Amino acid sequence: MDESDLPLYESLGKRLSWGVVDRSVSSGAIDISEMTDEEVVSAALFGFLNDTEPVDSANERDSDPSDSEVLVVTDHSDGLLRKANEAVGSEEYWFAILFYATWIEHWINNILISLSCRSNVPAGVAVALVRSCGFNLKMKDVWTSLGAEPLEKEIMRTMAELMELRNGFVHYKWQARISSEKERQDQRVKEVALEGQKLIKILEEIEDQVLFLGRRKSLRAQLGLSE
Repeated sequence: MDESDLPLYESLGKRLSWGVVDRSVSSGAIDISEMTDEEVVSAALFGFLNDTEPVDSANERDSDPSDSEVLVVTDHSDGLLRKANEAVGSEEYWFAILFYATWIEHWINNILISLSCRSNVPAGVAVALVRSCGFNLKMKDVWTSLGAEPLEKEIMRTMAELMELRNGFVHYKWQARISSEKERQDQRVKEVALEGQKLIKILEEIEDQVLFLGRRKSLRAQLGLSE
């Protein structure tokens, strides 16, 4: 291995390590409430390296994983957020809404599956639950039934409007409008896109509190990672 490749491998190692810590904490495999950040990271990595039991996968597989296989989850959240912010920057607000709303849907599903794991709901059942439920049901009945505090009405309103506009855009649910109405709609689309951009930070903070007790940043810092 060329020495010039070392930074790349070190970065990859840190990100893979964070993936282990993230999964261990989010799923409730380790209780971090009485542990220091260093103890959390050590427990997660030690548990991963010494785990001899097959890991349950939320995805269906044709066969059980062999000892040499590593289960990989592709997370598109960063890419969606980057595309959304780029769309806002270029004033393509419909596309911004498309990407923000899709990011939010990933956010919702991730938290609900994590909370389901903590409640000992089988992974397959958790996935079936989030696939079969609509937005309102997920964010009200399912959300609170898994122990999360209800979200503020303003947050719910913005999320719902993002979803509604996204669905109209994806499924092409347009109606003919006179020019003044179109101008009002275009202005509202811009406003919702900008509200969505602000909402992302709020939702990230909620996720941090719900899954990491507000310690995500400090846990990542243990691995030399920044936000």
